[in-house]
Amino acid sequence: RCDLPDPALLSLAQRRRFHAAVGRLAALARRTVRRHLARGVTKRLKADKSYVTDADLATERALRRAIIRSFPDHGIVGEEFPALRPDSPFQWILDPIDGTLSFTHGIPFFGTLIALQYHGRPVASAIDQPALGLRYTAGLGLGAFRNGRRIRIRDLGRNSELEREVIATAERYRFARCGQARHFERLQRTHPLIRSYADCLGHTLAAEGAVGAMVDYGVRLWDIAATELLITEAGGQWVETYRKPRHRSAAVYGVI
Repeated sequence: RCDLPDPALLSLAQRRRFHAAVGRLAALARRTVRRHLARGVTKRLKADKSYVTDADLATERALRRAIIRSFPDHGIVGEEFPALRPDSPFQWILDPIDGTLSFTHGIPFFGTLIALQYHGRPVASAIDQPALGLRYTAGLGLGAFRNGRRIRIRDLGRNSELEREVIATAERYRFARCGQARHFERLQRTHPLIRSYADCLGHTLAAEGAVGAMVDYGVRLWDIAATELLITEAGGQWVETYRKPRHRSAAVYGVI
């Protein structure tokens, strides 16, 4: 990706505009999700055996409409509907409800993920967790924020402190789906404080430094696109450890 245009060359005004836009889109998603929660959730199985709900579909439709109105030349990649304008240098990456299992069981650890990429590199992002009343946003060169307040990941300092850090992971089956179950088992053997905080919950805990790392495997582009900028703008490190070679939007990733 080194030969692609650098998003940092976008003007400060552009980057601020995009950061404001992800905040407005996150607010729209929250209203839509809460409206469907109040009505009661209906769900069905997709071809890949995962669940989709009426709230997933309605939220992605609402986000797509808002993006098309404000940025008619931009592309959109979403979990539930076909890609729009895939050749545009600007691509919005959408996961209307990350953590559908939690959502359908009344567990509040779900959220909407929104990211804007320029030539495949992150420019702005948001993770909104409506049941927890939390909204995380980030803008390139602008910082990372939790409910509008700047967040920074503290420096671990001495290596010995790492042993006292909680390391969050996805469930084992997601590692196994990538043929990487040995990495999960090695973590369990070697680190004393492993906890499973699946989906966007683990990602936002890492972004504000509540856990020392989030190790996630078996995720798609829309599961992680919003997280990368949150982590780096908060002062953390983003590492892609694995990618199953497919078209980028359908690739399976492993990230720390």
